[in-house]
Amino acid sequence: MRFAIALVALLAAAVMIVAGVAQRTFLKPPTTISMSASAPADVDYVVIPSSVLRAHPGQQRLRLEGDGPVFAAYGRTADVTAWLSGERYARLGVDAEAKAATSQVAVAPSVAGLTGGGEPDPAGSDLWLDERSGDRALDWPVDLPKGMSMIVASDGAHPAPSTIRLTWPVPPTTPVSGVLLAGGGALAVLGLVLYVWALAHVRRSRGPPRKPPSKRNRRPQPPRFKPTAPVTSGPSRGRRSTAGRSAVHAAAPMLGAALVAGIVASAAGTAPAASAAPREPVATVGEQQAQRIVLHAAETAAKADGRHSVKLAERRFAGPALELRTAAYAIRKKDKKYALPPALPGAGAQLKLILPEATAGWPRSLFAVVEDPSEKDKAPLALTMMQDDPRAAYKVHYAMELPSETVLPVLPSALTGAKRLNPQNTVLRVAPADLATDYGRVLRKSDAKEAALFDTSGDALVKNVGEAAKKKIAKKLGGTASISFADKTVDPEQVVALTTANAVALVSVNLEEKWTVKPKRSGVTVRPSGGTKILAGTSSTGKGIQSVYGYQLLFQVPSAGSTEPIKLLGYAQGLVSAKEL
Repeated sequence: MRFAIALVALLAAAVMIVAGVAQRTFLKPPTTISMSASAPADVDYVVIPSSVLRAHPGQQRLRLEGDGPVFAAYGRTADVTAWLSGERYARLGVDAEAKAATSQVAVAPSVAGLTGGGEPDPAGSDLWLDERSGDRALDWPVDLPKGMSMIVASDGAHPAPSTIRLTWPVPPTTPVSGVLLAGGGALAVLGLVLYVWALAHVRRSRGPPRKPPSKRNRRPQPPRFKPTAPVTSGPSRGRRSTAGRSAVHAAAPMLGAALVAGIVASAAGTAPAASAAPREPVATVGEQQAQRIVLHAAETAAKADGRHSVKLAERRFAGPALELRTAAYAIRKKDKKYALPPALPGAGAQLKLILPEATAGWPRSLFAVVEDPSEKDKAPLALTMMQDDPRAAYKVHYAMELPSETVLPVLPSALTGAKRLNPQNTVLRVAPADLATDYGRVLRKSDAKEAALFDTSGDALVKNVGEAAKKKIAKKLGGTASISFADKTVDPEQVVALTTANAVALVSVNLEEKWTVKPKRSGVTVRPSGGTKILAGTSSTGKGIQSVYGYQLLFQVPSAGSTEPIKLLGYAQGLVSAKEL
């Protein structure tokens, strides 16, 4: 009876395990749901909006197939549409009744400030949060939150990939399989225990084994009593019983294998939970996006500095930063010892902080502080970058060194960004457009009335090119030549003022100061040297020389009504031009 119960338990366990495994293998329902669409042959771009990407829950997987290069990227929906300004593109939708993807050709509304269409190839745009490319095919798992869209293309000059397929995971629909596998495993263990118990009971019922006496010492035995009916003291040892036990012994390893298979199947059926969708950023640039933008600028700067190529530098520099590098390249070609502007930290560099502008339009600005941990002797660089239109690259307009003792004001979160102030705005102690002019007067005359606005106690630039330094230069000229100093007009479009979190603003401005040297009497010549000699193209002149020095300045400016002084946080300086009068 005990063997029968054990056998029934093992057979039931086998049935449950087989049923559980079947539900997770050949009887398992589909694990994904998919939709496919064909891009029209006359469009070069396809947009997959977030409504399509989020048509089903779970991580999205994009599959592209085409006859040549394939490209996909994602970004904020507004940025994707802005990049496509004026372009024809296919917009994917979802047919709720047919449960399939559909495509409809549309034209993106034009964005003010986007002229000439820009580069038609979307690869490498600073607007994308991430991008992928492939040859003829691309498989990319993504997990985009609401407000994001994908752009699909080839290279902008050829039609978009012909086949677009989206898949989503289907949650497991076989909850009974786990119960069957677990119950079958427990029942198999119980059956094996019952079987071992039955075997032990049989052995106990036979009594202890006895050693038969030898023939030499065998005593006469009384006549045995032969009962008329056999007495059974344990399980029958006939053929039937032996066959039953053999079947059980043969089934035991098979059930053990099935049990292991059931455990393995159960482990394989549990998958890690999908990661939560990232928060939608409010600012125009995210941290990883800023890291990539700065790295691209650093790579371009390294190539331009190595070749002294203004054409290369123009890809990632503009405004005062480009002006300073242009002059430095011209000088460096003839004077190998002339120092170039500070190099941008490249691979391995760290962004200490970023402050993107919070805006929906263009131009856009981005402030970042970057340093290379491996170069302890180099000061961090404060970069002020601008993007003129959706298809333009972010370009460095200011690259200023920050002294080690510099303490930046409390900045807003990189997720919310900062507002850019109008240069003429009067909410600050000094309007951003007037800041460079006021500081220029302080550099020429330490007791100017504007000096009361600035904290000059630790100002290194005042020490290097302030009134005292200028007097030393004039003294060296002696009585044969005179020198005068004046500021050039500041371009308000180059002023970038970003609000911070503690009622002050970070203001990047450029000051250009003209140094004019003239002979005091006829017959006296002025002999320029160094970079001035190279840019002026003369080694001696009786007319005089005018040199222009550029100062890229980063100020911390308090709000109007505050008694706190304006502080110079960082700067870059250098000769930007020179000519004979």
